[in-house]
Amino acid sequence: MPDDLGQDRIAIIGMGIRLPGAGRDLDRFWHNIENGVEAMSFFDREQLRSWGYPDEVIDHPDFVPARSVLDDYDRFDGRLFGYSPQDSVLMDPQQRVLLECAWSALEHAGYPPIAPDGNRIAVHVGTGLNVYLLDVLWPNARAVKSAGGLQILISSDKDFAATRIAYKLNLQGTAFTVQTACSTSLVAVHLAVQSLLTYEADVALAGAASVAPPTRRGHFHEPGGIFSPDGRCRTFDSQAQGTVDADGGAILVLKRLEDAIRDNDTVHAVIAGTAAVNDGARKAGFTAPGPEGQATAIRSALAVAGVEPDGIGLVEAHGTGTILGDPIEVSALRTVFDTDRPDRQPVALGALKSIMGHLDTAAGVVGVVKTVLALKNRTIPPVARFTEANPALELDKSVLYVPTEAHEWPAIDGIRRAGVSSFGIGGTNTHVVLEEAPAVHRTGRRRREGSELLLVSAKTEDTATASLARINEHLADLPAADLPDLGYTLRAGRVEFPWRGCLIRTPDEELKPLRPVRRAAAKNAERGVGYFLTAGGRLPGSPHTYNLDPHFRRIVDRGYAELRTLDAEPDLETRELAGRFALAQAWIDALRRRGVRPSALTGLGVGALAAASAAGVLDFTDAIGLTLGRSADGLRCAEPTVPLYAPDGTPIGADQAADPHYWATRLHEEHDRTFAPPATGPDPAAWLEIGTQVLPHVDVELPPLSNGYDRMLASVGLLWEMGIGGPWDPELDEGLRRVPAPGYPFAPTRHYLDIPPTAKERHL
Repeated sequence: MPDDLGQDRIAIIGMGIRLPGAGRDLDRFWHNIENGVEAMSFFDREQLRSWGYPDEVIDHPDFVPARSVLDDYDRFDGRLFGYSPQDSVLMDPQQRVLLECAWSALEHAGYPPIAPDGNRIAVHVGTGLNVYLLDVLWPNARAVKSAGGLQILISSDKDFAATRIAYKLNLQGTAFTVQTACSTSLVAVHLAVQSLLTYEADVALAGAASVAPPTRRGHFHEPGGIFSPDGRCRTFDSQAQGTVDADGGAILVLKRLEDAIRDNDTVHAVIAGTAAVNDGARKAGFTAPGPEGQATAIRSALAVAGVEPDGIGLVEAHGTGTILGDPIEVSALRTVFDTDRPDRQPVALGALKSIMGHLDTAAGVVGVVKTVLALKNRTIPPVARFTEANPALELDKSVLYVPTEAHEWPAIDGIRRAGVSSFGIGGTNTHVVLEEAPAVHRTGRRRREGSELLLVSAKTEDTATASLARINEHLADLPAADLPDLGYTLRAGRVEFPWRGCLIRTPDEELKPLRPVRRAAAKNAERGVGYFLTAGGRLPGSPHTYNLDPHFRRIVDRGYAELRTLDAEPDLETRELAGRFALAQAWIDALRRRGVRPSALTGLGVGALAAASAAGVLDFTDAIGLTLGRSADGLRCAEPTVPLYAPDGTPIGADQAADPHYWATRLHEEHDRTFAPPATGPDPAAWLEIGTQVLPHVDVELPPLSNGYDRMLASVGLLWEMGIGGPWDPELDEGLRRVPAPGYPFAPTRHYLDIPPTAKERHL
């Protein structure tokens, strides 16, 4: 990618899909693409009759009972989005699909789907015809009367597709519903790119959905028309006679490339240029394709990208598989790509419709997803069911060819580029130029590899349990070097819900059994966590943490450096007291940097001085000076920022806290350095015992852990499960990337009206 063009590039950082044969799984979708696995479904007489098809339609010789359908078209996780069952059942299924795709796409990008205030995230989406309203909802007179006209309008109208997503996900950029028939979703991508390039938005979602209920699961074939006679699409083939309809949707998350690189996002591919034009009247009829308009869109997108036609290795075609459409589209492509360059590499043609049929408004964006996956895998995918080219295409005279099996994608001038076309009935033609993601060196410093705390949450116990299991399964094949990225993504790129679970993944140990998830409680956050600083335990404490965490090491080193200020060589007891004090401060700092702060502090002996220092009463130097035998005379004490208590729970009053001699006397108080929560006084939701290591005292059993660092992480995780904790220090995340990770395990419930028995006529 030329440096002078980088600023005009747009990164694709997230993708969310709902597709036939693949569901929400991008890996499964790529498997189907690479292997030419078709997603078409064929329906029997009983199914058709249950959906209201009359016998005269079923038995008609030109009726084809085929469509590519979503398995769970009637299901929706309304609870996740705060919709009641009544509202969910009224909503256009296309808009429900868009909501879930938007959520998945943002999680795939590593960003929380419910965005914080002040964001500039735009939404550009579209839908197809609301067949559910026409064929299912409207004939249910009781449901319509119960809901009322306004609610039916809000639940059904296309106008609310974008604003619904913006409202539910708190996206505060522009929210535009786009409608250009079959090219809707690629036009949405084009407009989203424009909003980023003009700095109207910092992040943009773009896509579409097209879903029809069972009443539209079949078509009539007409010779020369758009629909296939056998329910299969043979794009570019000599036997091509049309396509089939398909249900599905997809959404992309887009960001300016320089911003994505700066923020350490995962860039899946790059949009180098986009263009959209209209045929006007330069064609045979309103529904006819226009070769001049198609070629203009492609040339314009290449010009915007600064890319010559010779630089393109794959074109994902609109590819209707019709007798009329294929020759016109290939003719337009040939006028652009059949150049005179003697060493011109061939250009592969792609056709999503060959495995899935026509996704209508969603076709273009799903074509982009397909092409992004091909770029990532450096593989030219096949066109399914292709045997012999349609002679009218004249491919034997062209640089264009139809791949019949997956093969390696060679780079052209050191980079792989592709084009994606989408042409809408009526004449809105769009083209997008894609490039493979650039090799990017990470910015910032990465911490050493060590154990990672992995956090998951969900709205229900079952979904939280499923989410934790999916993360655990994901770990099986995850390289140890990628653990920090995963931990960061799950922590910073997810919404926090009440049901929570955590696990500690240690690179060199076997996966540990998962503990049950727990429900966080608001009262726990209010009560907080108390620190009991015993300063007990074995020294040196946690060499593993000292070697792993530079912040921890700096505090411990600072404590031992104070020994060098003494006039004489310190004895063993003095060295031990200084070490215990420094370790306590290091652990308190480590917890703070991971979002945990005490609501109450108490301590024993040198732990009491550590508590005073943690509360801001004594600064580090003065407090450790008392452990070294320095006089308390002349020391100044500040007001505590955290309530302080004696070991028995008695509050330490303002006068005592302000008296440095009080703290000096606490140093040598008799104690056995064992933890015992105060019988009275503070009432935190949990206690952390802090000695030379951190031990949580909560109502669950601590998992078996091998070192102090893991115990500290477990303490943070257990408290988070309870609802205690806040954001981590950004410095801990320097150099870490937002990476694709298992997303929210939607819990779809059936929200669908039954087809009224009186509504027998279907609009096919």
